[in-house]
Amino acid sequence: MANPFKKTIKNANESKKIYGDERKNAETKTRKCEGCGAARPVDTNLTTCDYCGFRFMDFDGEIKIDDKK
Repeated sequence: MANPFKKTIKNANESKKIYGDERKNAETKTRKCEGCGAARPVDTNLTTCDYCGFRFMDFDGEIKIDDKK
């Protein structure tokens, strides 16, 4: 008995796209604390490290930036 899906399988194999030919390197831009090496996530205090208290700037206030677009 013949396979009723033979034509469908043949068509699928002939028309499938092979993914993975286009290799790209992923990259992230992160700033790290000079004191402890912790990452500085978006929407955190830019003057002081939230983990170790290292002061990035000599500024008495708090600066936050929201770079979401």
